[in-house]
Amino acid sequence: MQRLPLTDLPRVLIEAGYKSPTYRRLYELAVSARIPAKRGANGRWTFAVDDLPQIADALGLSDLAA
Repeated sequence: MQRLPLTDLPRVLIEAGYKSPTYRRLYELAVSARIPAKRGANGRWTFAVDDLPQIADALGLSDLAA
């Protein structure tokens, strides 16, 4: 399972066809455990690419292509 920094999440959502909230909003949601994300020992937040559909659903995002 590939993990990426949370800072990449807005770009990954857009590339997957979703309209993304701001990074700041995504960070707040990660910290409050509203989206699946993990904080590493270095203090940085990451997300699993495989969790993208679950993240989009938690955010109430719809696929732009639909």
